Order: sequence, then structure tokens, then C-alpha cells
Amino acid sequence: MKRPAPRKSSLAGSNPITPAEAPTSEPEAVAQQAKAPSTNEAPEVTNAQAPAAEQPKAKRKYPPKVSFYQDPEDTDQIRGAILHTMTTEGSRTLSQFINKAVMAEVERLKIKYNNGQPFPPVGPRDLPQGRPMGQ
Repeated sequence: MKRPAPRKSSLAGSNPITPAEAPTSEPEAVAQQAKAPSTNEAPEVTNAQAPAAEQPKAKRKYPPKVSFYQDPEDTDQIRGAILHTMTTEGSRTLSQFINKAVMAEVERLKIKYNNGQPFPPVGPRDLPQGRPMGQ
């Protein structure tokens, strides 16, 4: 029995210093020419030219993961609460349950400390990390 021929890599022949240009098909080239503005029209701003804040983010299959530390007994209690209330409360997963509970607390804090307005966003590495000193 003869072995199948090995697949050719899509990276074969590529060079990191001078990357190969992607071939454009003839219909794409005609479409690009048709979209080109005439000399008296203002040029369009494409997504590549727009500021980073205005560019739409790619939709992920899952939201970003957030992790935290918790006593195993508390985690067991959460799972028990989800299992015994999922038909009446609507949280079917641990993520749904925790997100709903945390966002309810955030809403309470916004009302109490920020006149109901959203808090300014904080990046993932902007919170103090590690164990507090003296503990």
C-alpha cells in the first residue's frame, strides 16, 4: 500500500522579512477599482484607517475567562444552589450564576457610591496584585 503524499504547508516558501503578497482575484480587483473615489469625492475612511477605539471588536465564541480563589466549601454551596434553583432562577451554569450575582453587586455599588453611573473601566493588570502587605 502506498503512503499518501505529504501536505504542502501554507507557510512553504514564505519569508518573514519580505512576506508574500496575497493574490487578488480579478473580480476583487474590479470591485476595488469601482470603490475607488473620483478626484472630486472625499475619500472613505476604512476600518484600517479608523482610530483603534472605533474599530469593532471581533466577536468571540466565549467571553474572556476570569478566575479567582475560593474555599472549596463555598464552591460546593454555589453548585448546590445552582442545581436546586436552575429551573426557577434561570442560571443553568456556574458562569451564568456567578456573573448574575457579581453584576447585581456592581449595580448596588454603583448606586451607593457613584450616583448610579458606571465606574470607569479598569484593565486586567491595573488592580493591585498579590497578597496585601502585612498578611
